[in-house]
Parts: sequence; structure tokens; C-alpha cells
Amino acid sequence: MNIAYLAVKLLAFKAMAFERSTKDPVRAQKKILLEFLKRNRNTEYGRRYDFSSIRSIADYQNTVPVNDFETFLPYLEKMEKGEDRVLTVDKPIFFGATSGTTSRKKLIPVTGYSREKKAEVSTLWSYYISRDHPRVLDGKVLAVISPEIEGYTGSGLPYGAESGFGYRNLPIAVKSLYALPHQVFEIKDYDARYYCILRIGIEQNITTVATLNPSTLVLLCKKIEIWKDKIIDDIERGSLNKEFDISENIRREIEAAFRPNPARAAVLKDILKERGALLPKYFWPGLELIECWKGGTVKIYLKELPQYFGDVPIRDFGCLSTEARSSIPMSDEGAGGVLAINANFYEFIPREDMSKKDKRVFLCDELEKGREYLLVVTTPGGLYRYNIDDVIVVDGFFNKTPVIEFVQKGLNAVSLTGEKVYESQVNEAVNKALDAHKMIVELFSASVQWDHPPRYIFLVEFDGVPTLEEKKGFLKSIEEELCRQNCEYSWIRQAQLLGSPLLKVVKSGEFERYRAKKISEGAHDTQFKLPELSGDFTFQDNFKVEENISIE
Repeated sequence: MNIAYLAVKLLAFKAMAFERSTKDPVRAQKKILLEFLKRNRNTEYGRRYDFSSIRSIADYQNTVPVNDFETFLPYLEKMEKGEDRVLTVDKPIFFGATSGTTSRKKLIPVTGYSREKKAEVSTLWSYYISRDHPRVLDGKVLAVISPEIEGYTGSGLPYGAESGFGYRNLPIAVKSLYALPHQVFEIKDYDARYYCILRIGIEQNITTVATLNPSTLVLLCKKIEIWKDKIIDDIERGSLNKEFDISENIRREIEAAFRPNPARAAVLKDILKERGALLPKYFWPGLELIECWKGGTVKIYLKELPQYFGDVPIRDFGCLSTEARSSIPMSDEGAGGVLAINANFYEFIPREDMSKKDKRVFLCDELEKGREYLLVVTTPGGLYRYNIDDVIVVDGFFNKTPVIEFVQKGLNAVSLTGEKVYESQVNEAVNKALDAHKMIVELFSASVQWDHPPRYIFLVEFDGVPTLEEKKGFLKSIEEELCRQNCEYSWIRQAQLLGSPLLKVVKSGEFERYRAKKISEGAHDTQFKLPELSGDFTFQDNFKVEENISIE
């Protein structure tokens, strides 16, 4: 039994303790809340709201307001400059960068204590994977993450992707399970980075692939077709193609691990000859699991994975953000995960209250199955009653603890004339239209066009060449589903306050060009997601449109 399997066996005791706590989630929530408040009572924020006097959840709710990023910004700026004891007694060791509703990056402090709490959730998630897929540790993990360091704060601390920071600082015993050295993610040119991921990964016995957004996996698989000959040649020679822009020091470190491998190259050549394509389902026969997001608006990309990976099961990461890891999926079914009640303190605002001045706030034992809520978190990293702007839905309960699933960002909605169309509604409409017409799109994005009256447009890059009638049928199905889901949209369309939607077929490769542009401007390549709904009237100007289709 190797160290990894022994560690998994020991984790079973932690899983049992977690499952016991789910029988009385409010007790667990009160315990973790009071732990955070006691720990940080002698901070600037703790003194302002008199943490020392808080004895209950009700005291906390009556004393501390619900906050957003702008509320915390003055405190966070002090921490970026190096001031101590502002939000936490623990000094930051890193700042996780994430996008906000404005152009300013949100820098979220990461402390040793907050990392430990997140790691507890991560290890439980890993335990349930290993329980259900015991052979997942027989080979290597191919994890695709974002670069660690984007820059430095005024105090000299790095900021960037927390996933990159965690990957570089993995314990040596755990690091040996991963296929890719951290230097790969430091490569600036993202084509060069993707080439290295594929060149290294395809040579190895990969038993699990992990990345947040499934669109990253689709993109990598498309790159294989372009680079397959180069990859096979490099594996055979033990080299790293010189055409790619990789700094000499990183190239030297990566190449040091390579050895000529003509046997593996021969296997890959045989696959190409016999199958006609080099796909993961052929060159990674031992692949046990894909780990990626499954909920919210990424469902459309999951439809493409079987053609590349076969029927490999997929496990959701759960509700995971720079600010908090909030759920633990326990199975491959669906995208729901048990609320991580020992890692953060949670409150929930009903979705229908989002635009109200006086919002109801519920605890985890007050939630209802099938209802949607806005997630409010108190974290070990110093965010108190923080409106994370995530909408979740309650899928059910594990013991007495809710199983939650990410739906969408709360502000991801467009309303031209009062219809309030949400990104999740657009995603659902497009997915159902694709199923109905047995079509696949490479990517899509809904936006708006200022006409008289204004209208919604759907920018689409098709996989294949559907006929004009098929495209019209596809657009009509989207419109019908939107009307079914959103009564305000249906009413306003009938009142002719909105024009009929347009389907705009973009030139092949346009979405990839846009992605490359955004990454060159600083977006995280593994987390970048094309907006599936944009209220920007100029958004379509980013793409070359080959065909405009109307259902009128």
C-alpha cells in the first residue's frame, strides 16, 4: 500500500466526523462562527463590531451588516500595504486575484489558517472520489490550473491564482502524484503552455484530469489535432519543440525530465493509424475520472466531452471561488455538494429578494429544496457576512444539511425593457435547442443589439455546417424556450417592446481569437469563461460575423 492509499484510508475517519456534523448543521455553524470571531476579536474590524461581546448567531446578525466587496475595500487596501490585524490576526501569505463587477481586480487575502480550512474541504472531496474510484491513484493526475503570480502588492506579497499558489506549494509526497511540473503554468504564451501540457501529459499514464472549466478540456483536445505530429516527434526524441515561445530557464527545467521514448511514440502512431485520430479515450485507457465544474452555465461544454473522452464519469468541484470553498460533492451524479459547514459560516438570501431593500436572511436549516438563494459567507480569511454574489439552488439534503449547486452569478442578468433575462436561462434555452435539433456548437454567447425595438442576439460558432433551415429551427427553439422560462420576456415580446432575436454565425476561430486576446490582457486561461450573456451593445463588435439569421 503506497502513501497515497494510506492517506485516503486515514481520511475515512475525518469523513465520518464530517457526516456526523451534518446531523446538526446549526450547531456546527455556530461553533465555526464563534471560532472565527474569537480568533479575530482584536483586529480593526473585530473591535469596530465588538466581536468579544458576540455570543450567538443572532448577536452576530444584529451587529455586523451584510457586506459587498466595496465595503471591504478600505480594509483590504490596508492589508495590501502590509498593515497587520485589519481583518484577521493572521498575516496574509498571498492574495487571490479574482474579477469583480468593476474593472478593479479583487484581491482576497490568503492566510495560513484560511488555507488550512480550505484544504480540509479539499481533502474530504478527494476522499469521496477515492472511495468511489479506488483506481484513480494508480496513475498520474493531470491538473490544469492558472499561473500563480500576476503581480505584487505594495507590501511585496504576490497576488494571482490561488490554484497556482496551492499547486506550487504541494507537499512533496502529494506533488509526486501530479503529471505536470509547476513551471509549465509559468509559461507566458498560452499556446506554448498548452503544448507543454499535452506533450508531457500524453506521454504518461493519466488516471484523472482536473480543471475548473470543461471548456479548457475541449480546447486542449482540439489542439491535439493541430499538434499531434509535433507531440509524437517530441516524445520519441525526448525533446520540446523549439517553435514554441518558452523562456530558456523554464525550457531547461522542463526538458531536464525528458528522455527519448520511442515505445510510447510507437503506441501513439499506431493509434493514429488504426483510429484516425489521437484522442484521450484512446491514449489514456486507464482514465478513471474527469474533475471539473458541472453546474451553472458550463453544461453546454459537457456535451462535447464524450467525443474526446468516452463515457468517463465526471465529478464536480463544488461551489468553489477565491473567497470560499463551500460544498463537497459526494458522487458523480449531478453538480450538487453537501454544504461545507465546518469550513465557513453561511447565510442565504432568497433569490426573489435580491432587488429588495429589506432582504430576508436564512440559515442553513431554513432552506427549502428546489429554491434558489444568494450565498453570503463568513470566511476564515476575514470576510464577514460577505455577499459573494453567487446564486445556488438546494438540490436536497444530506442528513439535515443542504446539498447546494451553483446556478449563476447574481448580477449576470440583462433587462432591456423589464424582462430580466438571466445567463442561466439563456444557457438552458440553448442547451434544450441543441438537444432538440441534435446539434453541437463550439461556443456561443448571447448579447443585445440596439434596434427599434432592441433585440437579443446569439453569436454562435457551429460544429459542422447546418443548413439554413436547421439554423432557423435552432433559433426558433431558443426563443420558445426563453418564453417558457421567463414570463416577462414572453409578455414583452408579445407587446413588441423587444424585437425577435437574431442568430449571428461567427467566422470559425473567432471565439478562440477573443479568448487569446483576453488572456493576453491578464485573464486566467483555465478559469476564463466566455460570457454567455452580455448586456454590452458593442460586445458583438469583437467578432467577425459571416451570417445573420432571423426567424421573421
